[in-house]
Amino acid sequence: MANFLTEFSWIWLLGIAAILLLSIVMAVVASRQSKKLLAIINENAAASWQQQQQIEQLHQLLEQQVVQLKRSHQDVEELRSTVIGVGQRVLSLESHLGQGMQQVAELAEQQKSMHLFDPESKIYSRAMKMVHLGASLDEIMLECELPQAEAELLFNLHKQSK
Repeated sequence: MANFLTEFSWIWLLGIAAILLLSIVMAVVASRQSKKLLAIINENAAASWQQQQQIEQLHQLLEQQVVQLKRSHQDVEELRSTVIGVGQRVLSLESHLGQGMQQVAELAEQQKSMHLFDPESKIYSRAMKMVHLGASLDEIMLECELPQAEAELLFNLHKQSK
């Protein structure tokens, strides 16, 4: 029986040694796997941190663009208001211009009708025609009954345009 106990003790010791060896192997494998998992976790944490930084940068950029968009919108509104004001001024000026053109046409018509009935303008018209036809200064004074100064003025003005 003593042999049996010794054999049993040896088997028992070998079993315990095998269990210990297996435990050590499993601990080493677990340690390696833990290191790998820690490395993966660290990589993921670093990647997550970088992604968080990128997200924050994108958020800041988005906020800046929102501010810029609001400014642009305000600028467009100011331009639109200015264009409307300029358009109203143009319409007003067109209206005034139309009235002015109408008044000029009426005045031209009045001047034309006055010219037809004004005997002095007929004399001056006749004197201008004579200058264009080559009449002398004395002929113009005699025919149109103009003073010398007026005849000279007409003669010099219309002789140059001839």
